[in-house]
Amino acid sequence: MITKRQKQILDFIKSFKKKSGFAPSFEEIKKHLKLSSVSTIHFHIKKLQNEGYLNKGENQPRSLSIYESKPMLQIPLAGTIAAGLPIEAVQEKETIAIPRNRLSPNGNFYALKVAGNSMVDENINDGDIVLVKEQSTANNGQKVVALIDNYKATLKTFYKEKKQVRLQPANKNFEPIIIKNNEKKITIQGLVVDVIKSRQKLQINKRKLSRTKNKKYSVLPLNKIICGDATEVLKRIPDNTIDLIVTSPPYDKIRKYNGFSYNLHNTGKQIYRILKEGGIAAMVIQDQTKNFGKSLTSFRTIVDWCDNIGFKLFETVIYKKHGAEGAWWTKRFRVDHEYIPIFLKGERPQYFNKEPLKIPSKHGGKTMTGCATRLTSGKTLISKKVTINPLKCRGTIWDYVTCGDGSRLKHQHPATFPNKIPYDFIQCFCPNDGIVLDPFIGSGTTALAAIELERNYIGVDMSKEYCELTRKRIKKEGIKTKRLF
Repeated sequence: MITKRQKQILDFIKSFKKKSGFAPSFEEIKKHLKLSSVSTIHFHIKKLQNEGYLNKGENQPRSLSIYESKPMLQIPLAGTIAAGLPIEAVQEKETIAIPRNRLSPNGNFYALKVAGNSMVDENINDGDIVLVKEQSTANNGQKVVALIDNYKATLKTFYKEKKQVRLQPANKNFEPIIIKNNEKKITIQGLVVDVIKSRQKLQINKRKLSRTKNKKYSVLPLNKIICGDATEVLKRIPDNTIDLIVTSPPYDKIRKYNGFSYNLHNTGKQIYRILKEGGIAAMVIQDQTKNFGKSLTSFRTIVDWCDNIGFKLFETVIYKKHGAEGAWWTKRFRVDHEYIPIFLKGERPQYFNKEPLKIPSKHGGKTMTGCATRLTSGKTLISKKVTINPLKCRGTIWDYVTCGDGSRLKHQHPATFPNKIPYDFIQCFCPNDGIVLDPFIGSGTTALAAIELERNYIGVDMSKEYCELTRKRIKKEGIKTKRLF
């Protein structure tokens, strides 16, 4: 949907180009519409680009062009995919304009140019372009982009069979690729959702990207606060280098975070990549209530990160917090909890020490008769006398008192979590020589917990104000240790 003003801009561009043979300048559009500022024109042009009605060349004057038929969507043309023998996918910095109605409204998409003829019986030929939806799982019979051993990409039909995966071509002259269990690593990169034939006219735009924008760090920026977009900063961190993520993203616009936005799916993909095998990502999150219904952001994120990114849900902890005494809501219950899903990369945690998290037993030190365990068969064992340990394993409801938690400096941020949350997670899941990262560092609570526990940390935040706030807290509140950071 576009506004009345944006429709006026489109109509003027169209009539101006028809009359003059070239597009109007922003100044000419401003003058025609009798507006006071060119910045207003910039705003509307950007909206029209995002909605797929308009295209504008990079740094080129009078480069506006209108998509005459259907609203278009720019998606990345990520390179070339083999429909033959596996080849390495080539990353080219281009985008391709696709009619919006060819893609579903949900999901992330990219395009790949086909090289080879192994899928001709599925009407996918050399030179065609396939549209791919990012997804890490597939059902038998679906056409997939598969990555073999982390570098060889191929386009085939997926079949999971007993003790093997078969990547089936659609050409009798090609043999299937058989990958037996534990022989090679195979990763599903996405599902083919559409094919654009090579004879169709396409608009391909080359993007000028900085050569250093996503260059990997040669040395990790340990014990630093980095100001920038979380996803872009994480792209610079090498694979399998981080032990623990503890964070709370700015979810559901429940608080104002200097107006910044984020994409939890894309951030999750980068978190999975940079975590070590057995690494943990703990995320404090809650759902907005609107029109008497929950947004379900927490649940959607859990399903997405597990089904589409590759995490296991190790556990979901309930963070119990104490609201204002005497508070009363007339239309709903008081919300006195937040979720902390604990995501695991790999089979089992690389480090797990729950000793510091133990809590007092109600009857610690007493000898009592009990422990009549009920088996899954329904049979109950005989009761016996046991001496209750003073401490017991913590459960999945973690009780934190937030009143008086943290300094005035900390609470200059609109949404903080208790100091003890990252402290507990670091003790439990991060080895002594490990690295803790918070991609939404906010007021710096995770970094301060890492300093106190003598772990290395990396903090990231889009807001320069919050980055500076964190640096101030570290300087003022950080515990000085003998360790050289």
